[in-house]
Amino acid sequence: MLMWDKPEVIEGSTVYRDHADETTYYVLPSQPRFRIDDNGHPVFKFIKYRFPIDRADGKKGGGFLIADVEFVVPEDKLDKTKAILQERYEQVWKNRGRPLPAPQIKIGQMSFLRGSASITVLDSAGAFVEKIVSPGAPSLYGKMITPFTVELSAEGATMLEQALQDKGGVVQVAYDIWMPVRLPAITATVWFSASKFMEFHQAIDVEENFWSEDSYRETLTERMIESNAGGVDLNPGGVTDQKVLSTVRDWAWKSLEDAVAKMVLGDIPPVDPAAARAWYKEHDLENINIDVVTSKAVSFRRTYKEGAIMEWNPSPRGTLPNITSMIGRDGQPFKWSDYSLVVDLNDPFFKQLNVTARANADFEKLPLDSIEVKLEYKQGAEHRVQEIPLRKPDDVGKFSTYIANDNYKYKYSYQVNYKNASERYQSPEMESDEQHLTINVGDTGILAVELAQGDLNFNQVQEALVTLQYEDRANGVNPIEQVFKLDRDHLEHRWVQVIFQPRRNPYQYQVKYFMADGKEFLSSWQSSGSPKLFIDDPFSASKTVNIRGFGDFDTRIDTIFVDMQYRDETNNYTQTHSVALTRESTFEDWTFPVIAEAGGKVTYSANIRFKDGTVTQIPETAAEQGTIMLGDAVLYQEIEVMPDLVDFEQVKLLKVTLHYKDEVNGVEESGDLVFKKGAANTMKWSFPYKDKTKRSYDWSASYFMADGSVKKVPVTPSSEKTLVLPEKPA
Repeated sequence: MLMWDKPEVIEGSTVYRDHADETTYYVLPSQPRFRIDDNGHPVFKFIKYRFPIDRADGKKGGGFLIADVEFVVPEDKLDKTKAILQERYEQVWKNRGRPLPAPQIKIGQMSFLRGSASITVLDSAGAFVEKIVSPGAPSLYGKMITPFTVELSAEGATMLEQALQDKGGVVQVAYDIWMPVRLPAITATVWFSASKFMEFHQAIDVEENFWSEDSYRETLTERMIESNAGGVDLNPGGVTDQKVLSTVRDWAWKSLEDAVAKMVLGDIPPVDPAAARAWYKEHDLENINIDVVTSKAVSFRRTYKEGAIMEWNPSPRGTLPNITSMIGRDGQPFKWSDYSLVVDLNDPFFKQLNVTARANADFEKLPLDSIEVKLEYKQGAEHRVQEIPLRKPDDVGKFSTYIANDNYKYKYSYQVNYKNASERYQSPEMESDEQHLTINVGDTGILAVELAQGDLNFNQVQEALVTLQYEDRANGVNPIEQVFKLDRDHLEHRWVQVIFQPRRNPYQYQVKYFMADGKEFLSSWQSSGSPKLFIDDPFSASKTVNIRGFGDFDTRIDTIFVDMQYRDETNNYTQTHSVALTRESTFEDWTFPVIAEAGGKVTYSANIRFKDGTVTQIPETAAEQGTIMLGDAVLYQEIEVMPDLVDFEQVKLLKVTLHYKDEVNGVEESGDLVFKKGAANTMKWSFPYKDKTKRSYDWSASYFMADGSVKKVPVTPSSEKTLVLPEKPA
């Protein structure tokens, strides 16, 4: 692959070295230009019509600019660049003491993953330019041709006609072409985590009073917490070039954005309090308590190291030189009159359908012999049929016909002929009104996948067996499978299968790693639709488990001790981790490397130690989701004690003792309330409970009378939430 971080400029073109072969270089043009065809003529036509035509929006047209743009190094510059590189290398070869001649310099073919191109002419989509039609993406093979058509207003046609004949240029083209390159000596880590937490409590208390009206009290408490965090961390190592660091950082952010787009947390649905109110009315319940705790969490973390595959966009762009400043093969500038046309719109020629057809496929590397595109236009008295043969990515066919009934729709089909094969693929007939017709490689009946090493470390991985599968039974494509081996001597493979149907489905792949220490790891099956598949280290994926503690860490819970284990039975791979949750740290995130993100199982056990010294054990449990919630949800019952019937002229002091005990759940609580004349008339006492069916308590009272005697109420059980004390003991 090319060393994108160490370019140099030779003869106006940017030159890059290959990371492995010192005799291989890659040359990137300085800027795009109007395409020159095989006969040495610009593919360029400017049309200006004398009389405007009526349009649906009421505006009047004035002209068209139809041209092709190519992104290629001219042959003369390429030869000069190669000669300079050869001369330089021969000197290096000679300095090494080796006999001449030195090996010949090679110009490598750059490989692109995807690309786009945008065209700007004057005020695009403004007063002068009404519309620009372009496929939006160049051919990723050959000369990277991008056709475009500019529709001009009457004023725009006049201005552009003059501007295109002057020196300089007026048409601007911006390419965005992404290619796979190796990450330089930089470590990039991208991470993201998001969580949502909802806690809801509803209590309905109904008190039926004998001496007063009944009371109804409802308490609602709802808490929602949402958090999101993410970032990119760069370790530049020895790299100081800020442009290189900025490029890697932008790519890392894009990788993070792609990952986050797949990790969207849904909203936690709210709890409707109306359900509890309905229970109260339907079942005549006096006390209702509802507690709901819901949480969701996702996380992502990946580290890219030197040698990992990243996407790089050199972003070539520039202003195209006017054709009148370009020199033809005869050494003379091109004449404007040869490439411009004035049309009388009263001529039937004006209403014409012009379609360009091309193939976005690598004919040399694929078993493609030719693609025969058949186009047919049939409306009214106009009927035209034409076949266009395409044999290389630079072939561009033209289909032109007069139109009738103001209808620009045509039908097309294509036949794919394969090398050394008698069987062909015939597409169905389709209808279109597009002016630029492109047959992509996925439409040719060929399944093509380039397999390459990603960030595999062959000091740790001896070899990796990659199994690829594809099927489309609905369209007669039975399962296809092939296995490839990646090791130090086999870093790239190409999987090519003629399936005689367009590729409609993604392919599946699985990787089996044979480690240098004798261990074997098998990844899960994954799917992809990319034409380039990079195989990474078996531990490049990671899994995160979120541990969250809940409950009363202030007065009840002391520490929660958690032991966790991740087990991948298929690969005999285990990871363990322990954590203690306290008041100071009620949560932790455990991130660990995994072989398959969807494989393996997380289990946990825990001990909850309370501040009173008791311990609750949680046996080994399988984690059903990425967040483990541990704690002790304690509910409280409040008792209101009313001494309204007591005559404090006769009673000097009144002490009430209350007690609650649940032996099964280890809960016990006691308390004393003291009443006297002039103090508060009503006091409250509360106790914790775990079992909603066990909320009965005991109470007793001591009446210290004004005459010095003491009268007592013995221990009495009760479940009343309002305790009314008697005037005096019986």
